[in-house]
Amino acid sequence: MLFEAYTELIRKFPSGCASLYGEELQGKSGVWLAVDERSFPSLLFSCLPSDTRNDIELRFVGVQFARECEIGVDGGGHANGTFSIVRLEENDPDLVRVFLRLLEETFCGDALTPLTNREISERILELANLFSQLEHSAKDLLGLWGELLIISRVAAPAVAAQRWCLDRNAKYDFVCDGFALEVKTTLKSSRVHRFALAQLRPNEELAIYVASIQAIQAHGGTTVSELMDRILEMITDAELRRSFLALCLLKGGEDIYKSGLRLQLLSAEGGVAYFAASNIPVPFVDAISPISNVKFDVCLDDLQREDGEIPIDR
Repeated sequence: MLFEAYTELIRKFPSGCASLYGEELQGKSGVWLAVDERSFPSLLFSCLPSDTRNDIELRFVGVQFARECEIGVDGGGHANGTFSIVRLEENDPDLVRVFLRLLEETFCGDALTPLTNREISERILELANLFSQLEHSAKDLLGLWGELLIISRVAAPAVAAQRWCLDRNAKYDFVCDGFALEVKTTLKSSRVHRFALAQLRPNEELAIYVASIQAIQAHGGTTVSELMDRILEMITDAELRRSFLALCLLKGGEDIYKSGLRLQLLSAEGGVAYFAASNIPVPFVDAISPISNVKFDVCLDDLQREDGEIPIDR
């Protein structure tokens, strides 16, 4: 919603306009989206002049509280008022898209109750913490594509998203009642995947399954961001949407919209196969051995498969 509105504001930006140019968001009284002459986007929240706080300066993002502001509007007029302004000091389209998507889920998904400057400040600091993690996170778009594909295929994606492990370094991708599911995605012609011994032979009494996905790069395929946006449209809970988007960014990075990697299943019928971990062979390591953190590759092509899909949304 916000990115589409942003591109429309850029298109209509008046020649010679020296102020912000924007519009009030539909259904969000007192919340405005605006751009300046450099195409930097801002989200503005109407507030009381007395609701002051110290400004916030972060990498790419600045927040000014309780500022008198003039906003140019369609038709040549202006709107004046006191606003708290969340501004991105960047106009790269892909970074703007991520930023506006985060702002949309952080500030526009709640009820119509206006946010105080304290609430705005707290949420901005949460976003800052997320961005600091993005700078140091390992990117795995292929693996993320596979996990999102599994979520998108179930009847209740919101339930599956709730069972998606928040820690990107978790032992399993999905933990459900009584079982866990690990998703492995490959571009190889064989189902060769790398596992940790502790994944396939855990100490706890938990049934483990593996979803093996064979994918290919194709112009007609889908990108990670397209899968992500498709799933977000099917999640109605605001808090779940925020946590889902944050995890996608942690796994895919802030350039998630920039990636042109398009993937589709190698086979519509057999592109996804499920295996019980107990049927996957593992190397033997004696319980008293000092060896730990054992990882190995296994070809699953000739192993027994599960009948049907594993229901992570029930």
